[in-house]
Amino acid sequence: MAEALTVAVIGPTGLVGREIVELLSERQFPLGELRLLGSVKTAGGELEHDDRRQKVALLGPGSFDGVDVAFFAAGPAVAGEFAPAAADAGAAVIDVSSRFRLADGVPLVVPEVNALAIADRRESGIVASPSATTVGLAVVLAPLAEAAGLRRVVVSTYQAASGGGRRAMQGLSEETLDLLSARGPGRPRFAHRRAFNCVPQVGAIEPGGATTHELHVVEETRKVLGNPALALSVTAVRVPTFYGHAMAVTLETEEALGAAAAADLLREARGVVLHAGEEDAYPTPVEIAGADAIHVGRIRDDTAAEQSIALWVSLDNVRKGGALNAVEIAEILVRDYL
Repeated sequence: MAEALTVAVIGPTGLVGREIVELLSERQFPLGELRLLGSVKTAGGELEHDDRRQKVALLGPGSFDGVDVAFFAAGPAVAGEFAPAAADAGAAVIDVSSRFRLADGVPLVVPEVNALAIADRRESGIVASPSATTVGLAVVLAPLAEAAGLRRVVVSTYQAASGGGRRAMQGLSEETLDLLSARGPGRPRFAHRRAFNCVPQVGAIEPGGATTHELHVVEETRKVLGNPALALSVTAVRVPTFYGHAMAVTLETEEALGAAAAADLLREARGVVLHAGEEDAYPTPVEIAGADAIHVGRIRDDTAAEQSIALWVSLDNVRKGGALNAVEIAEILVRDYL
């Protein structure tokens, strides 16, 4: 058993940060000292951990002295400022924000897909964890790509408010209460109403019409799969749910595969739970809340194109798509590299 480690969690009061803290205990991570670190806005708050309350300390000089592993679950600005300092202090850094995902010299890792890429962290000392959308997509696409190659992939996502953080969840809740209580929409909380609506924009709209998130998912997935030329198109939609992401995926393979063979591959794939029964044909985000796997169903041949397959994916975006992916990276780091 590995010796007890000093672990820092930056952003522990956020959705993913809090889940990381819980997973460290749940998965019996070799934890000695736990440091909860936050910005001026969150420092001084308290978080319950292992039946006791612990204060969040302010990030600053000396925060990473003696730290073995540092999880960055705050925003990209905090990661950009402090993650290199943590690495320079000797910590193995896992960043859950978008700051380093596409940076040269920083591996972007989904353990079920490209765990060996963690070795490439030596240059920067940082391992990046992808967006929840990329995590779910990469876990499903990897075994199919290995078996038959990928010619083209088209994805539509249906993303919960939690993907935008606590403020987005609070805004959806307030809008919903206003409408259900006949108080009208109240003051605008988003550019477009989220309650009882679907908004086809996650991130800023860039020249050409795609959003930043859509473009990032394309590049992140290419990086994780090691396929920089993958033809991948993404449309991301925010839906009025609080937790859980879902995706409708249509893919064309280089070699003939078919839905039945694809189902067999995914049934055996690491990190995947297949739904294929008559009474269990597909997973929904509500049903798989808290799950540690990517759930797949409705696998079928797409008759609109040759060698094309359609399928449905659901995952817990906060747990599996965020916190667990980061903790699994840390477990590999501790086992193989520290």
